[in-house]
Amino acid sequence: MSVLEKLRRKYLVRLPRERQDAIAEAYRPIVGGFLLAAALFYLLIAVSHVAMQEGWHRAILVSTSLVAVIAYFAMRRRVLSHQRLSLAKLEIIGLGANFLIYLNVLTHALLQFNEGMLIYFPLMAMVYSMSGVTLRSTLLSVSAALVSLYVFIQDMPAEIISQYVFISLASTFASLGITSLLKKAILRQIEARLVADEMAQKAQVLAEHAQTVADHDSLTNLPNRRSILQKLDRLTQEGQPFWFGVLDLDGFKSINDSYGHITGDALLIKIAERLNGFVDQTVSVGRLAGDEFALFIQTSGDETSVRELGDHILARISMPCELNMLRLAVGGSVGFAHFPSMAATGSQLYEHADYALYSAKENARGRTLVFNAREQAEMTETAKIEKALRQADFASEMYLVFQPQRHVIEDRICGFEALARWQSPVLGPVPPDKFIRVAERTGLIQIITATLFRKSLVALAQWPAETSVSFNLSARDLADRNFIFSLVAEVYKAGLLPSRIEFEITETAVMADFEAARLLLADLAAAGFKIALDDFGSGYSSFQYLDMLPLNKIKIDKSFVRRLTDNATSREIVSSVISLCHTLGLKCVLEGVETQTELDALTTLKAEIIQGYFFGKPMPVEDATAQVSRPGKHLATAV
Repeated sequence: MSVLEKLRRKYLVRLPRERQDAIAEAYRPIVGGFLLAAALFYLLIAVSHVAMQEGWHRAILVSTSLVAVIAYFAMRRRVLSHQRLSLAKLEIIGLGANFLIYLNVLTHALLQFNEGMLIYFPLMAMVYSMSGVTLRSTLLSVSAALVSLYVFIQDMPAEIISQYVFISLASTFASLGITSLLKKAILRQIEARLVADEMAQKAQVLAEHAQTVADHDSLTNLPNRRSILQKLDRLTQEGQPFWFGVLDLDGFKSINDSYGHITGDALLIKIAERLNGFVDQTVSVGRLAGDEFALFIQTSGDETSVRELGDHILARISMPCELNMLRLAVGGSVGFAHFPSMAATGSQLYEHADYALYSAKENARGRTLVFNAREQAEMTETAKIEKALRQADFASEMYLVFQPQRHVIEDRICGFEALARWQSPVLGPVPPDKFIRVAERTGLIQIITATLFRKSLVALAQWPAETSVSFNLSARDLADRNFIFSLVAEVYKAGLLPSRIEFEITETAVMADFEAARLLLADLAAAGFKIALDDFGSGYSSFQYLDMLPLNKIKIDKSFVRRLTDNATSREIVSSVISLCHTLGLKCVLEGVETQTELDALTTLKAEIIQGYFFGKPMPVEDATAQVSRPGKHLATAV
């Protein structure tokens, strides 16, 4: 690339817009300084003309100089203003400044020419070389000065012509060389600044992208947990009322395990799209973790409107999804809490909404639940129980009571159900339905399970070989395969037959992760343990499990027994289930038998095993041992 081409590319206006703007900004102070110097110079020239000239020559020369002075100050004000000035406009101003110099020199030469004035033209060309904004304007101005010089010297002797040509060319090229170096340095600074600006812009874009990544979930592109918690804190600090909800999917884990994580991720994306359909100026959503989502409702709506919106959202996400030729469906539950009426801080609001969700999943799965005074009381009680649990000595405070299961046909106790009890030194006796629920939520349930299971084995070792023990497993227990087999190891360590131990499970525990639970129960059954399905008939999938799980026994829910004597439908259901169990080779236990009337009704239905207060209330291990040692009528001991 030639030097001229390099200069053309650097100095001509045909440059990218950002490059032109950068050159214009760099030259603005230079041009401003030149215009100030020129204005002051021609102000002095005007004064000298006033002193040295006479007549109409003085009037013309003074006027020409003053016009230049006024024009220079006006152009300088424009150049140094805060408004953006393009390179083209700056070039025009530079040409105008050069023209005023040219006009003053030419006017003076035409009015009072003498050979000494010829030097003005090379000087003018040198000034143009040094002050030009672009190469185009520089060449145009220098050419005008040199051509004018030639016009004035063309009739002079050759010596004078060669002398002035040499002076003009030498001064012009020297000025161009010096100016080229200066401009090259300026342009290098401009290039460096442009590169720095470009890098800063890229850094800003990367920072914004990093912020977006940091604040959004990579799978669903919804705001993530970090962003949600920040928004919670910001909204509570602003003090404006709003609702916060926590939504959890029901049945997602089994789909994720059965069809794989790719299908599970696709389903989560679909759910996120459906949630986004509710986003507007007042509603926003985010993903907390896994299959748990957050909802913000920034309105002053009452509980009814929030509950209606929650139910609408749940109905929408529960609709089947078509994914890779699969038709999949999940449910959901959601809990809401209101700021500031239900919480004072963001963390407290989250905790209350999460507790409302937990209550919904426990008591109203698939529904919307709003945190209220009842949940507040339960939460306070739960916090006390949790604190006491964390400080408890499980070995000394936790114990078992045993409720007998009587074989009606053989008229004997065939086994006991082990029931957990807790005598807290702080809270006193705590109902099992309360402390077990807290233990499951806090992750302490496995410690309790392991402690009580060992105690059940100690009791079982004291009983006759034909007597079994039924032990309840929670959803968290079933979710941990290694933990369950640590219980199996305890059985072998105690030297007991697995067939004497029956693990009771509920439909709810199995639903948490059905496939994993099925495989685990199959392994337990293969090892010789018995499996019983508790509360049969209380759910809506119980009959499905008869075919899919390795069951040995089902326990009909006591609600059917309660209605047995005065409800024909309940009687027919119980009769059908008993017949089905006989057909499938399953043992059938009727729970909750408390009266002779209920027992007589069940006897006619050929019930096999009875459990209830009529035959025996939950009792200490000593009484249970005495019961199997001397078979007879029921004991009334209650614990």
